[in-house]
Amino acid sequence: MALQRAFSGITLPSEDYAAIRTWVNKELPQLQAAGYTSYVVFGSYRRDYHRSLRIAQYELAKATTAMAVVLGDTPPLGLTIGEGRTDPLEFELKFHLLTEFADLNVAIYEKDSGGEAVELGLLRQDHCFAQTVVLPREYYGVGRSTFDTKDEVLAIARHIAFAADLNDRQKKGELHGLLATAQDDDIQITEHELTEFLDKELANRDTDEPAYSWVHLALFRRFEEANRCRTWHSESDLREAVTQITLDSPKRWQLGIDIE
Repeated sequence: MALQRAFSGITLPSEDYAAIRTWVNKELPQLQAAGYTSYVVFGSYRRDYHRSLRIAQYELAKATTAMAVVLGDTPPLGLTIGEGRTDPLEFELKFHLLTEFADLNVAIYEKDSGGEAVELGLLRQDHCFAQTVVLPREYYGVGRSTFDTKDEVLAIARHIAFAADLNDRQKKGELHGLLATAQDDDIQITEHELTEFLDKELANRDTDEPAYSWVHLALFRRFEEANRCRTWHSESDLREAVTQITLDSPKRWQLGIDIE
């Protein structure tokens, strides 16, 4: 099934099938070692973001019966179809194979644009969703249905207002819903007060400040609704969040992949 999803009707030369078979036999058994819990970690290698990726990998693999694999660390498949160029099939094959046999997928996100949005969309698919937890940095829970303080409401409102690819009508709808939810929770805040706060924040905003796209926010919300989203703000928060999602016992799959 994993290969069928990746191939999507593509036919490969016989030498590429052989290369995939070799890669599968070498890389996947470690995810299925008896008595071990296996994790696949997703995140960015760009600039300083790789540090968060490595922190998560380290924390997940702390237990003597756990291993954490980063997709980008795995060796190339050795396909000829790309003729030496970067080939999207390489990523798709690795993604589907690793997520098929790992016990849990853990995705680390920070406010910046990049290929991580593609990974997030794939992790949202039905065959991955139940085995995935996302950990976005400084995500304030756009989809939350209850609030404890006014500061929480204002932080989320700022998050919505700064979403670069959300139009004015969509922002207005989200903010009206946010305000109604806050008032239902007896948070003392008016539309005028919220508007004044956002006007001030927008006026003082650093135009270079990174922000999540609305695609990110919408997908975070979906994971949040399923209690599969944990936010963090510092390295210590990230370590704690990762500790909270570690699995107590591994599940076992029968490793059998038929590559014709």
